[in-house]
Amino acid sequence: MRSVDASLLVAALAGGPGAPAAEAFIRGEGPVWISLVVLAETVRVLEGGYGCTREQLGAALDRILDNRDLVVEDPAVALAAAERFKAGVDFEDALALEAARRAGHLPMATLRGSLGDVAGAFVPGA
Repeated sequence: MRSVDASLLVAALAGGPGAPAAEAFIRGEGPVWISLVVLAETVRVLEGGYGCTREQLGAALDRILDNRDLVVEDPAVALAAAERFKAGVDFEDALALEAARRAGHLPMATLRGSLGDVAGAFVPGA
């Protein structure tokens, strides 16, 4: 199985000049593997570089996670993070929290007040 980086995944999702080659690669070589790091970077690029809304990003995550041509590293972690993201948590924070949960390393300390209210996370000294 081959893997892809965020640039290829973003092109396949968002279109643009590289989209035909990206889509052809995924269809021709699929299933392709996506690391959790690439998944996080993809969300960050779509949000920051393409101005995608939370709703659009949630739909993109759904497309990635429910796609026969894509295999995501630790799909349970990715799915749980996507659900937390849709509920309002930053995706990278949600991914870190769900990876810690999966590894049995909770609670997770954070200095982000917004994450401190999420089950499994806390702000030290608060």
